[in-house]
Amino acid sequence: MDVYFVPIGRDRFESYFEAADDEPEPAEPRGLFARWRAKLTAIIRDVERERHEAHLADGAGLMARARRWVVRWIAERIAEQRLLWNLGGADEATLHVPDNLDGAVAERMMRDAMKRDADRHLRLLFVHAVGLLLSVPFVIIPGPNVFGYFFTFTVLGHYMAWRGARRALSRIKWTVVSNPDLSELRGAFALEGAARHQRICDVAERLHLHRLAHFVERMASPTA
Repeated sequence: MDVYFVPIGRDRFESYFEAADDEPEPAEPRGLFARWRAKLTAIIRDVERERHEAHLADGAGLMARARRWVVRWIAERIAEQRLLWNLGGADEATLHVPDNLDGAVAERMMRDAMKRDADRHLRLLFVHAVGLLLSVPFVIIPGPNVFGYFFTFTVLGHYMAWRGARRALSRIKWTVVSNPDLSELRGAFALEGAARHQRICDVAERLHLHRLAHFVERMASPTA
């Protein structure tokens, strides 16, 4: 599994992972975690299908707007948490870091971030589990089950993210590899406007990471 320690500013970094669009799922999941993962995958597919349905985009009523918000929110959380979810099933991983950043320093920074993520997702897991219990009476409401997806998604998502972060800290064997393209990406934050955007896109293309440019520009602070 390849993880990229991506610059999102001159001295700020985020771990990044990009899964293949056609990543296969187990046909017959076995065990509690495998069943939960299969359930989460089904929710993701349903939500992404909802995003492409014309009636969802065209609805102007309160319920339609609320559904749009839920779907977009879940889609954003999917993008944010895929790294941690995938770490939950990994035994080895390669951490690609800028070649102008010391590898040991980069790994320590990554581990510190994983510890913060593990603590945060564990807290949120308990909060959303309470929300899931309180939402049970509303699942009988007719219509698409988008609102029922919300707390089911957040509970499963926070559990899998917590599990992945903990595994990254204690079970996964990390190999640190220097990458000059990531150093070039780090240098993009000395540029302005269109020049910065073009540099980010060029690096993403060379790394064959199709969503990287959007991720970097969304995560980067305006003053980076």
